Amino acid sequence: MSDEPGPYRWVVVGLSTAVNALAWAARSTFALFYVAILEELAWGRGPTALGYSLSWLCFVGFAPVAGWLHDRWGARAVVATGGLALGLALALTGQVTSLTQYYVCFGVLGAAGIAGMIIPSTTVVTRWFVRSRGTAMGVLSTGGPGSAVVFYPVNAWLIATLGWRAALVAFGVMVAAVTMALTLLFRDPPTDEARDTVGPAAKPPERAPSTGETWTLRRALRSSRLWAAFTMTALGVIGFQIMATHQVAHAVDRGFEPATVVWLFAFGAGCMMAGNLLGGWLSDQVGRGWVFALGSIIAIVGIGCLAAVGGPDDLPLLLLYTASGVGFGMRIAQLSAIPADVFSGPHLGTILGVVQAGGGLGGAIGPFLGGWLFDVTGSYRLAFVAASIAVAGSAVAAWLAARQTVRPLDRSDP
Repeated sequence: MSDEPGPYRWVVVGLSTAVNALAWAARSTFALFYVAILEELAWGRGPTALGYSLSWLCFVGFAPVAGWLHDRWGARAVVATGGLALGLALALTGQVTSLTQYYVCFGVLGAAGIAGMIIPSTTVVTRWFVRSRGTAMGVLSTGGPGSAVVFYPVNAWLIATLGWRAALVAFGVMVAAVTMALTLLFRDPPTDEARDTVGPAAKPPERAPSTGETWTLRRALRSSRLWAAFTMTALGVIGFQIMATHQVAHAVDRGFEPATVVWLFAFGAGCMMAGNLLGGWLSDQVGRGWVFALGSIIAIVGIGCLAAVGGPDDLPLLLLYTASGVGFGMRIAQLSAIPADVFSGPHLGTILGVVQAGGGLGGAIGPFLGGWLFDVTGSYRLAFVAASIAVAGSAVAAWLAARQTVRPLDRSDP
């Protein structure tokens, strides 16, 4: 093989990051369509928000399937199919007239499309990288917050110009068309080869002890480390989604102007992207568990700052909370890098799908839990405590999943 894989692997990272941003945009801009749907159809906040929660819950089932299909068909075919499914789901959501139609289109079909895009595009990156896997995953994980930065103004303009129904159709066509175009450039790495070229001065990592066995899904399901990784992802997403879903409402309740809140949390998204990159790179230097723990401490301190905000005079505390997005971001790259380190092999897509299904479960629980605790207690204080506990628990699980993991030697071309 030629020396193309060295630079090409970063092309794969760029393509996968763009695909992740397109998939996440359906969720990160949901609030825009949520408000418009409420105004026209008056279904009520709970039933309408259930469609969003359903898209997370269905992801639990579709993520392992997407990983299994990736292991058999490769990233190009599955990502293209996922892009078409998500595009169709968005376009059909723009035509709904009943809650049942809405749940099926956005909740079920949308979840299938998102899984078909995210799981294969993440798995293919972990297979192209070994030594710099954390750095690559850090870049890839910027697709989530980046989707809000890019598509929030785009979809706001589409809704203002076309109305929410036509805007969803246009957005769906955009997602499908761009994803299909991107997949034309996808190429899977050679079987079981991790092409991660480094300079001659770099220190080679140790080879992980081998048992001579290949990680299959059945074997992985019997491993405590798989369930630690699943728990890490589920608790991590619960903690993050409690904060992401309710942070604006809490700030507004404390007397901050909505315009001020929008700019502050846009700054927070930028901090999270910086944390994605920093955490990914740093985990290649000092280890995944240490970086996850450090990011968790920063995140918990930030949650405490938000909980202490009592009014507009506490703007410095709110700024500290938004800056703590760095800590949340440092953790995100590890959610895929840790299981990829442990379960590397021909069945990684399926196994990674199971781990990422934990995120679907957490995404379904987190927003509801935060809202329910507010309704019961009349404040977000207990919800923020729950978020902090979830963040801390995910750090413990990450440490258990990553224990005694050393990265294998890079494989060079024959």
